[in-house]
Amino acid sequence: MAEFSNFEVKEFDTATLTGSFQSLGSPLSEAARFVQIFNTSSVSVYIGRNGSIIARLPAQSSQIFPSYPRHNTLNEGSFVFAANTQLQAKQVTAAGAGAIIVNIIT
Repeated sequence: MAEFSNFEVKEFDTATLTGSFQSLGSPLSEAARFVQIFNTSSVSVYIGRNGSIIARLPAQSSQIFPSYPRHNTLNEGSFVFAANTQLQAKQVTAAGAGAIIVNIIT
């Protein structure tokens, strides 16, 4: 049986960063199997979900979030984020020039 992947892209202009979490695009339409976040901006940013920090990305850096099988070797048991997860961003010290780009394989 064939298994096909879908793709989602989320973007955020870091010129509008604040000290509070802001939505980074829309919620995920499906569970994420692989996520790569790029911070092309001139400042560090916090990435979060549900109001909790999950990563700090320095300026001009990227972070990969691969899925890992935890309970078995079946693909359907391995996800990075659940469907409908809302990724968020907030400033570490200030807003900056650039963008946060999230590439997602679902």
